[in-house]
Amino acid sequence: MMGNCFGAPDGPAAAAAAPDGAPAAAPSPAGASTLKPFAGCNCYYLLTRAADPGCRPMVLQTLDAIQALGFTVVRIWAFNDGPGWMSLQPQAGQYSDQVLAGLDWLLVEAGQRGLQLMMTLTNFWAEFGGMPQYVKWSQCLPDDATADGKDFFSDAKAQQLYLDFVTMLVSRTNSISGVAYRDDPAIHSWDLANEPRCEGDESCSRIAAFIDAAAAHVKSLDSRHLVTVGLEGFFGPSSPELLAANPYNVTHGTDFARECASPHIDFASIHMYADQWCPGTGDEQCNSWSVAWVQAHMAACQHQLGGKPLVLQEFGKKPGGPGRAALFIEMDQLLQQSVASGGVLKAALLWMFAHESYPDYDGYTVYASGAPDAAAAAQCQQQAVADDALSVQVLRGMCAAVRGVAAS
Repeated sequence: MMGNCFGAPDGPAAAAAAPDGAPAAAPSPAGASTLKPFAGCNCYYLLTRAADPGCRPMVLQTLDAIQALGFTVVRIWAFNDGPGWMSLQPQAGQYSDQVLAGLDWLLVEAGQRGLQLMMTLTNFWAEFGGMPQYVKWSQCLPDDATADGKDFFSDAKAQQLYLDFVTMLVSRTNSISGVAYRDDPAIHSWDLANEPRCEGDESCSRIAAFIDAAAAHVKSLDSRHLVTVGLEGFFGPSSPELLAANPYNVTHGTDFARECASPHIDFASIHMYADQWCPGTGDEQCNSWSVAWVQAHMAACQHQLGGKPLVLQEFGKKPGGPGRAALFIEMDQLLQQSVASGGVLKAALLWMFAHESYPDYDGYTVYASGAPDAAAAAQCQQQAVADDALSVQVLRGMCAAVRGVAAS
């Protein structure tokens, strides 16, 4: 069991309107008065580890390290679908009491440390089941079959299975604290999906329709917590002047402004991976592109979305070292400048933070000590980093600066 706790590769994410294609009229920025600035991190594996009592010491050490660095919000996968270790939903509509109890425990422990969890409800990618698993259930396909997440957006039954899960989770009462999830201050927000795409949808309308309906559903169950969706941020037909900003000049069937225009979405979210989206360029070019990417979304939020808050929900760079630290400095400066001036960019979350005994499966992992331990390093599939201490130092400074501005 401890091998699963510290070394099982349970799949980091790769790397979640008007009929004429224009976004709906810019809503009043519902999240503007309630989304407080923060610096946070992604740590997707916490649910599965929390579900196994033998892994809980690792979880506690991870939470303690997150708190010590100064992060205040942690984005987790609050789902795990299909067959596999510590599955929350092993079959459609069947939920594991053990895994749900683990999530209850995780919320209590996070709350005791002053941390809040951003609860991601499904994944576009096949890791942890996600939308491909809902499609397989809808179409009665075997678990080992291949399904494409894009088919989810044209599959009403798959979407209903997702909404059934959402209803169960958002309506839950914590078995340890007795606090209803909808009232729990340890929950920061509900994140509808990680990196949704719909290749082939040239209208870029299917995802927007899903987001609006799903967000409205969450709001009908929980009016207290904020709602977002983990978009990568590709611009679509509603932002013709920004299409050139897209990597490879493609939309992936998404439309950032249109999708975030839903009045049920409280803050917009984007992801940023210059080393994937600008391959073959050096650190300086990657960093310049990254700044421009974030600034383009700040402009869209300000001018198309009525000042709706923006969160850089995932940012990272591989491998660790000076290039990563330089990018983190750029993101730190952007965030601090925006927060200090009352701009739309309110928060940023590192992808990703982990315990030293968790292998760096995707090359983006940051450790409080600057490097994984020897056993984890031996399992890494990417270039090992001997010392990433400067990146950690930058993140620590970012956290302190944002906390200071938010408290003033």
